[in-house]
Amino acid sequence: MRPIVLDRSTLSVLFVIATWQCQAQSRATCLYSETFPSGSLPTDWAGLPSQVERLDADGNGTGEFTAPWQVGSTYQANAGGYFPVPDEPVGNTFAMANDDAPPCDCAMTDLSLFSPFIDLSATTAPAVTYRIYHDGRPFNGQASLWACPDGGTCTRVDDVPAVLGQWQQRTVDLSAFTGGELQLRFRYDDGGQWASGVAVDDICVFERLGNDIALSAAWLGDATASALNSTVRSLGYSRMPIEQQTSLRLSARLRNNGTSTASALRVEAAISLNGQTPTVITTTVVESLAPLHDTLVTWDTGFLAGGPGNVTIALTAEALSADEDTSDNSASLGYVSTSAEEGNDAMALDNDLASSVCGTDSGFSAGCRFEMIGVGSVVHGISVRFGAGTLLGSRVHALLADGTLNLLSSSASHTVSDGDLALSFSGGSVYIPLDSAVTISAAGDVIALVRCLPDSGALRVTCGGAVPQGAALLIDVSDFLISYPGTAPIVRLHLTDPVTGLPGSRPRAAKLTISPNPAKGSVSIGGLPARTEGTVEIRDLQGRPVMRVTWQQGQGQLMIGVLHLPPGCYQVLAWPIDPSGGQLQPRWGSLLVE
Repeated sequence: MRPIVLDRSTLSVLFVIATWQCQAQSRATCLYSETFPSGSLPTDWAGLPSQVERLDADGNGTGEFTAPWQVGSTYQANAGGYFPVPDEPVGNTFAMANDDAPPCDCAMTDLSLFSPFIDLSATTAPAVTYRIYHDGRPFNGQASLWACPDGGTCTRVDDVPAVLGQWQQRTVDLSAFTGGELQLRFRYDDGGQWASGVAVDDICVFERLGNDIALSAAWLGDATASALNSTVRSLGYSRMPIEQQTSLRLSARLRNNGTSTASALRVEAAISLNGQTPTVITTTVVESLAPLHDTLVTWDTGFLAGGPGNVTIALTAEALSADEDTSDNSASLGYVSTSAEEGNDAMALDNDLASSVCGTDSGFSAGCRFEMIGVGSVVHGISVRFGAGTLLGSRVHALLADGTLNLLSSSASHTVSDGDLALSFSGGSVYIPLDSAVTISAAGDVIALVRCLPDSGALRVTCGGAVPQGAALLIDVSDFLISYPGTAPIVRLHLTDPVTGLPGSRPRAAKLTISPNPAKGSVSIGGLPARTEGTVEIRDLQGRPVMRVTWQQGQGQLMIGVLHLPPGCYQVLAWPIDPSGGQLQPRWGSLLVE
């Protein structure tokens, strides 16, 4: 059977797997805040030491020095593949000491990042909340927060535990430092060993109120359970076939930012299908919560979607005593309910928003774990979105395995075509049917994977959406080494062969003209839409942007110097901007630099 090109679901929805609604993002209540927008460190922030020495692959000094603290994105953090800072929210930037990748593969012993002095003279119960990514890998790197009063000695106020694959939301009492000015000091130490790094974002110093609870995070599914526990369904699905749905379970992290103990905390969930009148469900989740403590809760809403469509969930937290600041009491979630006729019976964990790519030229398998209920559903195929770095003619197989990776079915070899790349770069997925459909006869996990062997050509899989450890898999085919990334590959199950998005039903993204190709010193990029402006982005085979150049309306063609690029294959993507505010399809091409 010839593979079918699967279009994006007509049930388009922007859903949020984990929505952060924390005090740090409630700018109206912050005495001081910092979000580290793209660019360099804010001028009133200081990193010490100001320069550190770069190391070679053997850990020896190179005599080159660079600033250890940078502002960057997920792409830049994980450029070397060992610092997987989640892209939350999508496109976010943050301050980081990257111990793994350019511009600093460095010795990072006892680094400090200092804030400006913050005036606490008029406060009585100040606190600070911040987000931090610190996984401690691989040799127990250390991260902490210190408070440094003007003219006084710095005091450690928070030891940050190592947590893999997710941002931590931390809140610290600063009441001991009222009456003057205070400087925050973030410290990181790699212990003299190679390590990943640390990232800091969304800092807010605020005055605590008497009664102030916050709904700091929310998830679909049971965030208290392990994804590797096959006896319970815990994962939150962004797309759920009607025939596989069970009663909707939600999770939330509640925090008491107030000075008084909060009691009878409850969460109201207003759940709506396709914009209809919402079903409102209120659940008491915590009887008591002490000041500056938080708790992770989960509850069963009893909700079942009555048909296909967009399910939206509005969450509101409240307590027995009236909240004095309700700006951080809400969150939004959502998912798509699918059927054979609408949504191609897709089951998915990803958030449909490309934030990174995964894969190597040495051979890999990438995919997701899916918890099935035993109702006779039939898995017909798997879809995948190819990422930047995938070349025409590369080959891939679809695999379906049980929860212990015993093979259940596979597909014929699929060769990547122009249409596959055009569809993937414009936000669609490529459907690959299994050679034999698999009937789900009992409850349990199945794992959907796409595999690219070392001699199959360059191929990358797009990833998007934070998932708990164990939900996503990346397998090195040479030694069967399994890792569990914190971002879901866009690899989906389909319980029927697609009935929408057949070949030819979607306008293809236009190709760019690239000349000369192969190129040495410079290259001409043509085929740009002259009636718009936009950005041309060149990405390497890991999907990492290595160059960005803008074009102006009416230009239609760019001359770009590539002399500084190492020899190899690159993907060229042109992102037009619609003057009316709409979204236009990207144009693309491949470039070989000699």
